[in-house]
Amino acid sequence: MTNSVFKTPLAMAAMFIISGCAYSSDALFPSLFGSDKQESMAVQDSDFEEGAVPALGSTNFEPVEISEGNNTGTFVGQKVVTFRNELTQLQSSIRANNATLQQIRASVINNALQYHKTTGTIEAKLQVGTTPGNPQMFAMLESAQNNVQVMNANTNALTQLAGKIAADTANTDYLVDAIRAAYTISGAVDEDHRQLHILENEASQTSVLMNSLLNEVNSDIARQKQYINTANDTIVNLSSAIKVGSYGVNNVPMGPAYNATRFGAAPTVSSSSPLFVAKFNKAGVNYKDGLKKAVESAQAKKPSVVFDVVAVSPASGSSAVAKNNATQIFQDMIDMGVGADRINLSAKVGTGSSSEVQIFVR
Repeated sequence: MTNSVFKTPLAMAAMFIISGCAYSSDALFPSLFGSDKQESMAVQDSDFEEGAVPALGSTNFEPVEISEGNNTGTFVGQKVVTFRNELTQLQSSIRANNATLQQIRASVINNALQYHKTTGTIEAKLQVGTTPGNPQMFAMLESAQNNVQVMNANTNALTQLAGKIAADTANTDYLVDAIRAAYTISGAVDEDHRQLHILENEASQTSVLMNSLLNEVNSDIARQKQYINTANDTIVNLSSAIKVGSYGVNNVPMGPAYNATRFGAAPTVSSSSPLFVAKFNKAGVNYKDGLKKAVESAQAKKPSVVFDVVAVSPASGSSAVAKNNATQIFQDMIDMGVGADRINLSAKVGTGSSSEVQIFVR
Protein backbone atom coordinates (compact mmCIF):
# COMPACT_ATOMS: atom_id res chain seq x y z
CA MET A 1 0.00 0.00 0.00
CA THR A 2 2.80 2.36 0.93
CA ASN A 3 4.57 1.66 -2.31
CA SER A 4 1.52 2.35 -4.52
CA VAL A 5 0.55 5.49 -2.60
CA PHE A 6 4.02 6.91 -2.97
CA LYS A 7 4.40 6.04 -6.61
CA THR A 8 1.23 7.73 -7.80
CA PRO A 9 2.18 11.36 -6.92
CA LEU A 10 5.76 10.83 -8.08
CA ALA A 11 4.59 9.26 -11.30
CA MET A 12 2.45 12.31 -11.91
CA ALA A 13 5.43 14.47 -11.05
CA ALA A 14 7.56 12.51 -13.51
CA MET A 15 5.01 13.17 -16.25
CA PHE A 16 5.04 16.82 -15.30
CA ILE A 17 8.82 16.86 -15.34
CA ILE A 18 9.01 15.17 -18.72
CA SER A 19 6.61 17.72 -20.17
CA GLY A 20 8.66 20.41 -18.47
CA CYS A 21 11.81 19.27 -20.23
CA ALA A 22 10.08 19.56 -23.60
CA TYR A 23 8.67 22.87 -22.44
CA SER A 24 12.18 24.18 -21.91
CA SER A 25 13.78 22.68 -24.99
CA ASP A 26 11.05 24.11 -27.22
CA ALA A 27 11.87 27.53 -25.74
CA LEU A 28 9.23 29.13 -23.58
CA PHE A 29 7.30 31.52 -25.85
CA PRO A 30 9.98 31.40 -28.61
CA SER A 31 8.74 34.65 -30.14
CA LEU A 32 9.64 36.51 -26.96
CA PHE A 33 13.34 35.97 -27.36
CA GLY A 34 15.70 37.80 -29.68
CA SER A 35 18.40 36.04 -31.66
CA ASP A 36 21.07 34.07 -29.82
CA LYS A 37 23.54 36.75 -30.81
CA GLN A 38 21.40 39.52 -29.31
CA GLU A 39 20.89 37.66 -26.07
CA SER A 40 24.58 36.79 -25.82
CA MET A 41 25.50 40.43 -26.28
CA ALA A 42 23.01 41.51 -23.64
CA VAL A 43 24.18 38.98 -21.07
CA GLN A 44 27.83 39.74 -21.64
CA ASP A 45 27.33 43.50 -21.30
CA SER A 46 28.16 44.13 -17.65
CA ASP A 47 28.28 47.92 -17.93
CA PHE A 48 24.57 48.45 -17.39
CA GLU A 49 23.55 51.94 -16.45
CA GLU A 50 21.75 51.90 -13.11
CA GLY A 51 18.03 51.49 -13.71
CA ALA A 52 18.52 50.49 -17.36
CA VAL A 53 17.43 46.92 -16.68
CA PRO A 54 15.36 45.25 -13.94
CA ALA A 55 17.42 44.12 -10.94
CA LEU A 56 17.06 40.42 -11.71
CA GLY A 57 18.77 37.61 -9.86
CA SER A 58 21.93 36.05 -11.28
CA THR A 59 22.10 32.60 -9.69
CA ASN A 60 22.71 29.60 -11.93
CA PHE A 61 21.00 26.65 -10.23
CA GLU A 62 22.83 23.31 -10.44
CA PRO A 63 21.77 20.40 -8.19
CA VAL A 64 24.17 18.18 -6.26
CA GLU A 65 25.35 14.98 -7.88
CA ILE A 66 23.39 11.89 -6.82
CA SER A 67 25.46 9.07 -5.34
CA GLU A 68 25.28 5.62 -6.87
CA GLY A 69 24.30 2.51 -4.90
CA ASN A 70 23.67 -1.19 -5.34
CA ASN A 71 20.29 -2.84 -4.97
CA THR A 72 20.50 -5.02 -1.87
CA GLY A 73 17.50 -7.08 -2.94
CA THR A 74 15.45 -6.23 0.12
CA PHE A 75 12.11 -4.41 -0.03
CA VAL A 76 13.78 -1.30 1.40
CA GLY A 77 16.60 -1.72 -1.11
CA GLN A 78 14.05 -1.62 -3.92
CA LYS A 79 12.52 1.50 -2.39
CA VAL A 80 15.99 3.10 -2.38
CA VAL A 81 16.29 2.45 -6.14
CA THR A 82 12.86 4.03 -6.69
CA PHE A 83 13.76 7.04 -4.54
CA ARG A 84 17.01 7.53 -6.43
CA ASN A 85 15.23 7.47 -9.81
CA GLU A 86 12.61 9.94 -8.62
CA LEU A 87 15.28 12.29 -7.26
CA THR A 88 17.10 12.06 -10.60
CA GLN A 89 13.92 13.10 -12.41
CA LEU A 90 13.36 16.02 -10.05
CA GLN A 91 16.93 17.19 -10.56
CA SER A 92 16.44 16.99 -14.33
CA SER A 93 13.48 19.29 -13.87
CA ILE A 94 15.65 21.75 -11.92
CA ARG A 95 18.13 21.87 -14.80
CA ALA A 96 15.34 22.38 -17.35
CA ASN A 97 13.72 25.11 -15.25
CA ASN A 98 17.06 26.80 -14.69
CA ALA A 99 17.77 26.79 -18.44
CA THR A 100 14.38 28.39 -19.09
CA LEU A 101 14.97 30.99 -16.37
CA GLN A 102 18.35 32.00 -17.83
CA GLN A 103 16.83 32.26 -21.31
CA ILE A 104 14.00 34.48 -20.08
CA ARG A 105 16.45 36.66 -18.15
CA ALA A 106 18.54 37.12 -21.29
CA SER A 107 15.45 38.19 -23.21
CA VAL A 108 14.42 40.60 -20.44
CA ILE A 109 17.85 42.24 -20.35
CA ASN A 110 18.04 42.46 -24.13
CA ASN A 111 14.62 44.12 -24.43
CA ALA A 112 15.22 46.39 -21.43
CA LEU A 113 18.48 47.66 -22.93
CA GLN A 114 16.81 48.29 -26.28
CA TYR A 115 13.92 50.06 -24.54
CA HIS A 116 16.32 52.17 -22.45
CA LYS A 117 18.40 53.13 -25.49
CA THR A 118 15.34 54.06 -27.55
CA THR A 119 13.64 56.14 -24.86
CA GLY A 120 16.96 57.84 -24.11
CA THR A 121 17.22 58.86 -27.76
CA ILE A 122 13.63 60.14 -27.73
CA GLU A 123 14.20 62.17 -24.55
CA ALA A 124 17.41 63.69 -25.90
CA LYS A 125 15.61 64.80 -29.06
CA LEU A 126 12.66 66.20 -27.12
CA GLN A 127 14.96 68.16 -24.84
CA VAL A 128 16.09 70.28 -27.80
CA GLY A 129 12.61 70.29 -29.33
CA THR A 130 11.04 68.84 -32.44
CA THR A 131 7.89 69.25 -34.52
CA PRO A 132 4.63 68.38 -32.74
CA GLY A 133 3.46 64.84 -33.51
CA ASN A 134 6.72 63.94 -35.27
CA PRO A 135 5.95 60.52 -36.91
CA GLN A 136 9.58 59.42 -36.61
CA MET A 137 9.42 59.96 -32.85
CA PHE A 138 6.18 58.01 -32.60
CA ALA A 139 7.77 55.15 -34.59
CA MET A 140 10.65 55.04 -32.10
CA LEU A 141 8.19 55.12 -29.22
CA GLU A 142 6.27 52.22 -30.74
CA SER A 143 9.53 50.25 -30.88
CA ALA A 144 10.12 50.95 -27.18
CA GLN A 145 6.56 49.94 -26.40
CA ASN A 146 7.09 46.64 -28.24
CA ASN A 147 10.11 45.98 -26.01
CA VAL A 148 7.94 46.55 -22.95
CA GLN A 149 5.27 44.22 -24.31
CA VAL A 150 7.85 41.48 -24.75
CA MET A 151 9.05 42.03 -21.18
CA ASN A 152 5.46 41.79 -20.01
CA ALA A 153 5.06 38.49 -21.87
CA ASN A 154 8.30 37.32 -20.27
CA THR A 155 6.78 38.13 -16.88
CA ASN A 156 3.86 35.86 -17.74
CA ALA A 157 6.34 33.16 -18.74
CA LEU A 158 8.12 33.56 -15.39
CA THR A 159 4.79 33.22 -13.61
CA GLN A 160 4.14 29.93 -15.41
CA LEU A 161 7.65 28.80 -14.55
CA ALA A 162 7.08 29.63 -10.88
CA GLY A 163 4.01 27.40 -10.87
CA LYS A 164 6.02 24.54 -12.37
CA ILE A 165 8.81 24.97 -9.80
CA ALA A 166 6.30 25.15 -6.94
CA ALA A 167 4.87 21.76 -8.00
CA ASP A 168 8.38 20.28 -8.21
CA THR A 169 9.21 21.72 -4.79
CA ALA A 170 6.17 20.03 -3.24
CA ASN A 171 7.14 16.70 -4.83
CA THR A 172 10.71 17.05 -3.56
CA ASP A 173 9.48 17.69 -0.03
CA TYR A 174 7.21 14.65 -0.37
CA LEU A 175 10.20 12.58 -1.47
CA VAL A 176 12.24 13.68 1.58
CA ASP A 177 9.40 12.64 3.88
CA ALA A 178 9.07 9.28 2.11
CA ILE A 179 12.80 8.60 2.46
CA ARG A 180 12.66 9.36 6.17
CA ALA A 181 9.61 7.13 6.59
CA ALA A 182 11.48 4.23 4.96
CA TYR A 183 13.79 3.98 8.01
CA THR A 184 10.89 2.43 9.94
CA ILE A 185 10.19 -0.31 7.42
CA SER A 186 11.28 -3.72 8.77
CA GLY A 187 13.49 -6.14 6.88
CA ALA A 188 16.23 -3.63 5.95
CA VAL A 189 19.96 -4.29 6.10
CA ASP A 190 22.65 -1.84 7.19
CA GLU A 191 23.48 -0.99 3.58
CA ASP A 192 19.85 0.05 3.01
CA HIS A 193 20.01 2.55 5.87
CA ARG A 194 23.40 3.83 4.72
CA GLN A 195 22.02 4.54 1.27
CA LEU A 196 18.83 6.03 2.73
CA HIS A 197 20.95 8.43 4.79
CA ILE A 198 22.88 9.57 1.71
CA LEU A 199 19.69 9.96 -0.33
CA GLU A 200 18.03 11.92 2.46
CA ASN A 201 20.90 14.42 2.48
CA GLU A 202 20.89 14.74 -1.30
CA ALA A 203 17.09 15.11 -1.45
CA SER A 204 17.18 17.70 1.34
CA GLN A 205 19.82 19.71 -0.52
CA THR A 206 17.72 19.45 -3.67
CA SER A 207 14.70 20.72 -1.73
CA VAL A 208 16.70 23.71 -0.50
CA LEU A 209 17.83 24.42 -4.07
CA MET A 210 14.24 24.13 -5.33
CA ASN A 211 13.05 26.67 -2.76
CA SER A 212 15.90 29.03 -3.63
CA LEU A 213 15.03 28.76 -7.31
CA LEU A 214 11.36 29.46 -6.58
CA ASN A 215 12.18 32.46 -4.37
CA GLU A 216 14.49 33.96 -6.98
CA VAL A 217 11.93 33.52 -9.77
CA ASN A 218 9.26 35.19 -7.62
CA SER A 219 11.66 38.05 -6.86
CA ASP A 220 12.39 38.44 -10.57
CA ILE A 221 8.65 38.62 -11.26
CA ALA A 222 8.11 41.35 -8.64
CA ARG A 223 11.08 43.41 -9.82
CA GLN A 224 10.15 43.10 -13.45
CA LYS A 225 6.55 44.13 -12.79
CA GLN A 226 7.80 47.25 -11.04
CA TYR A 227 10.15 48.01 -13.94
CA ILE A 228 7.34 47.53 -16.48
CA ASN A 229 4.99 49.83 -14.54
CA THR A 230 7.64 52.56 -14.57
CA ALA A 231 8.33 51.93 -18.27
CA ASN A 232 4.63 52.23 -19.13
CA ASP A 233 4.41 55.52 -17.24
CA THR A 234 7.43 56.78 -19.18
CA ILE A 235 5.85 55.82 -22.48
CA VAL A 236 2.65 57.70 -21.59
CA ASN A 237 4.66 60.81 -20.71
CA LEU A 238 6.79 60.56 -23.85
CA SER A 239 3.70 60.15 -26.00
CA SER A 240 2.25 63.36 -24.56
CA ALA A 241 5.57 65.14 -25.04
CA ILE A 242 5.87 64.02 -28.67
CA LYS A 243 2.41 65.44 -29.35
CA VAL A 244 3.61 68.92 -28.36
CA GLY A 245 7.17 68.50 -29.63
CA SER A 246 9.09 69.07 -26.39
CA TYR A 247 10.03 67.41 -23.14
CA GLY A 248 10.87 69.11 -19.87
CA VAL A 249 9.64 72.24 -18.11
CA ASN A 250 12.21 74.59 -19.61
CA ASN A 251 11.45 73.76 -23.22
CA VAL A 252 9.04 75.77 -25.35
CA PRO A 253 7.14 73.45 -27.74
CA MET A 254 7.88 74.05 -31.40
CA GLY A 255 5.34 74.75 -34.10
CA PRO A 256 2.71 77.46 -34.53
CA ALA A 257 0.07 75.53 -32.62
CA TYR A 258 2.13 75.35 -29.46
CA ASN A 259 4.28 78.47 -29.31
CA ALA A 260 3.44 81.82 -27.77
CA THR A 261 0.67 82.47 -30.29
CA ARG A 262 -1.21 79.54 -28.77
CA PHE A 263 -2.38 81.90 -26.04
CA GLY A 264 -5.58 83.43 -27.34
CA ALA A 265 -8.50 85.12 -25.65
CA ALA A 266 -9.93 83.21 -22.71
CA PRO A 267 -12.59 80.79 -23.98
CA THR A 268 -16.15 80.62 -22.84
CA VAL A 269 -16.07 77.88 -20.25
CA SER A 270 -18.94 75.73 -19.12
CA SER A 271 -17.99 75.72 -15.43
CA SER A 272 -19.03 78.77 -13.43
CA SER A 273 -15.89 78.68 -11.27
CA PRO A 274 -12.39 77.38 -11.94
CA LEU A 275 -11.47 73.85 -10.97
CA PHE A 276 -8.12 75.06 -9.69
CA VAL A 277 -6.33 78.37 -9.23
CA ALA A 278 -2.59 78.84 -8.72
CA LYS A 279 -1.78 82.32 -7.43
CA PHE A 280 1.78 83.43 -8.12
CA ASN A 281 1.92 86.25 -5.58
CA LYS A 282 5.27 85.15 -4.13
CA ALA A 283 8.36 83.17 -5.04
CA GLY A 284 8.35 79.39 -4.86
CA VAL A 285 4.59 78.82 -4.99
CA ASN A 286 3.88 75.14 -4.22
CA TYR A 287 0.89 74.25 -6.34
CA LYS A 288 1.69 70.78 -7.75
CA ASP A 289 0.01 68.67 -5.05
CA GLY A 290 -3.21 70.63 -5.36
CA LEU A 291 -3.02 70.56 -9.14
CA LYS A 292 -2.54 66.80 -9.18
CA LYS A 293 -5.53 66.20 -6.91
CA ALA A 294 -7.71 68.50 -9.00
CA VAL A 295 -6.69 66.85 -12.27
CA GLU A 296 -7.19 63.32 -10.93
CA SER A 297 -10.60 64.25 -9.52
CA ALA A 298 -11.73 65.76 -12.82
CA GLN A 299 -10.56 62.77 -14.84
CA ALA A 300 -12.20 60.33 -12.42
CA LYS A 301 -15.54 62.07 -12.95
CA LYS A 302 -15.12 62.41 -16.71
CA PRO A 303 -12.24 60.54 -18.45
CA SER A 304 -12.63 62.66 -21.61
CA VAL A 305 -12.56 65.97 -19.71
CA VAL A 306 -10.99 68.95 -21.49
CA PHE A 307 -8.97 71.45 -19.46
CA ASP A 308 -8.83 75.18 -20.21
CA VAL A 309 -5.65 76.61 -18.71
CA VAL A 310 -5.96 80.39 -18.53
CA ALA A 311 -2.98 82.67 -17.86
CA VAL A 312 -4.32 85.67 -15.93
CA SER A 313 -1.99 88.69 -15.86
CA PRO A 314 -2.43 91.86 -13.76
CA ALA A 315 -3.73 94.96 -15.54
CA SER A 316 -0.60 96.94 -14.76
CA GLY A 317 1.96 94.24 -15.51
CA SER A 318 3.38 92.15 -18.32
CA SER A 319 1.54 89.10 -19.53
CA ALA A 320 4.80 87.20 -20.04
CA VAL A 321 5.03 86.01 -16.43
CA ALA A 322 1.48 84.64 -16.40
CA LYS A 323 2.03 82.89 -19.73
CA ASN A 324 5.27 81.31 -18.49
CA ASN A 325 3.46 80.04 -15.39
CA ALA A 326 0.63 78.65 -17.52
CA THR A 327 3.14 76.96 -19.84
CA GLN A 328 4.76 75.26 -16.87
CA ILE A 329 1.39 74.07 -15.57
CA PHE A 330 0.61 72.85 -19.08
CA GLN A 331 3.78 70.74 -18.97
CA ASP A 332 3.04 69.57 -15.41
CA MET A 333 -0.35 68.28 -16.54
CA ILE A 334 1.24 66.41 -19.44
CA ASP A 335 3.68 64.84 -17.00
CA MET A 336 0.63 63.71 -15.00
CA GLY A 337 -0.63 61.83 -18.04
CA VAL A 338 -3.10 64.33 -19.48
CA GLY A 339 -3.03 64.31 -23.28
CA ALA A 340 -1.91 67.58 -24.85
CA ASP A 341 -4.98 67.48 -27.10
CA ARG A 342 -7.14 67.84 -23.98
CA ILE A 343 -5.44 71.01 -22.72
CA ASN A 344 -6.23 74.44 -24.15
CA LEU A 345 -4.02 77.42 -23.34
CA SER A 346 -5.38 80.94 -23.30
CA ALA A 347 -4.68 84.30 -21.67
CA LYS A 348 -6.57 87.27 -20.31
CA VAL A 349 -6.03 90.34 -18.17
CA GLY A 350 -7.34 90.20 -14.62
CA THR A 351 -8.12 92.69 -11.90
CA GLY A 352 -5.63 91.45 -9.31
CA SER A 353 -2.17 92.74 -8.52
CA SER A 354 -0.34 89.49 -9.33
CA SER A 355 -0.47 86.83 -11.98
CA GLU A 356 -2.35 83.59 -11.59
CA VAL A 357 -3.35 80.54 -13.58
CA GLN A 358 -6.96 79.38 -13.62
CA ILE A 359 -8.03 75.94 -14.82
CA PHE A 360 -11.55 75.27 -16.03
CA VAL A 361 -13.05 72.00 -17.23
CA ARG A 362 -15.59 71.07 -19.88
